[in-house]
Amino acid sequence: MLKPFNTIYFDIVNSCNARCPYCLTGCEKQSTVKMISPEKFEAVLLKLRHEGVLEEKCVISLYNWGEPFLHPKLDELVEITNKLDIKYALSTNGSIPHRISADFVKNLDHIIFSMCGFSQESYSRIHGTNFESVQKNIVKLVTDCRNSGFSGTFSISFHVYKFNLDEMPLCQKFADAHGIQFKPYYAILNHWWDLEKFAKGELDVSRVHEISEELIGLNEITAIMKKSPRPYSCSQHDLLIITENADVMACCQLPKERAEFSCGNILTDTIDSILRKKRSVPVCKECTELGLAYYINHSLITPPEHKKSLTQRTFSLKRKIRKILQ
Repeated sequence: MLKPFNTIYFDIVNSCNARCPYCLTGCEKQSTVKMISPEKFEAVLLKLRHEGVLEEKCVISLYNWGEPFLHPKLDELVEITNKLDIKYALSTNGSIPHRISADFVKNLDHIIFSMCGFSQESYSRIHGTNFESVQKNIVKLVTDCRNSGFSGTFSISFHVYKFNLDEMPLCQKFADAHGIQFKPYYAILNHWWDLEKFAKGELDVSRVHEISEELIGLNEITAIMKKSPRPYSCSQHDLLIITENADVMACCQLPKERAEFSCGNILTDTIDSILRKKRSVPVCKECTELGLAYYINHSLITPPEHKKSLTQRTFSLKRKIRKILQ
C-alpha cells in the first residue's frame, strides 16, 4: 500500500514576474510561459486521490518555482479544490492583485508573502517590482480574505540580505499592524547550478565574491553540509513536487527542464514507477554524499536577534488576530 503524502507542491505556472538574481526562475527566464489547464489539474488530483497518494489532511501548495497569481484561470483551479474538498495554499510576491470571494477562501489554508526588503531600493535591487504596489496588494488581499470569511494564517517570508537588515523592523511593524506573521530568513542561493558548484568548490571565485556581497548565509552552506549525518535520509523523499506539465521532480531545488531530474508523469506513468524512480535518481545520491541534501533541508535560518523575541511576538500576534476577526 502506498504511503500518502501530506506535503505536495504543485507548480501551476512555470514563470515568475520577479527578477530575483539568486533564484533560478528569476534570473533564467522561460522563453515560453506554461501553465496547467484546469482539466489537467483536476485529472492529476483525481489520480492522486484514487491511488491513495493524497493524505486526508493534505494541503496542496500551488507553487514551487512559479508565481501562482500569474495563472489566468486561478479561480477555476480553486473551484476544483473546492469541488474535491482539498485544502490549498499560496505563496506570492504580492505584486499581482486578485479579486477575492467566499469561494476563493473556502479551502484556502494559508498564504505566504515573499518580500525582499521594505523599500523601493531593495525591490529595485532584487524583485524588480513596485514596492508601494506590493504593500497595497498585500493589505487588500489580507483584508478581502478576512472579509470573505477566511480565518487562516498569513505570513511574510522576509528575505534578509546584508543591505536590508535595517528594514527588518519596518517590515515587522507592517506585519504586526495587519495581523500577519513575520518570518525573516537569511536569503538563500536558490539556484541549483550555482549551489551545486559551490558545494563542490567549483564555483567561479568572481561569482562567489559577487554572491557574498549580498547574501549573509553563503558561508553557512559549507558549515551546515558538514553537519550532515551519515547515512542521511533526505526529507525531500517525503515531498511530492509536481510541475505544470504534471511531471514529478525528485527534489524542490532541481530545475524541471532537465529530463534526468524527472521521475515520470502523473498522467502517463504509474504512481508506483514514479515513486520508485523518485528514490533512485542519480543526482540524489551525489547530493546526499556531499551533504548538500542536508543543507537544502536546513537552509532557512532565522536571524538570531529575531529568534529571541519570536515566542513572545507569536503570542501577541495571535491575540491581535483574534481581535481582528471578532
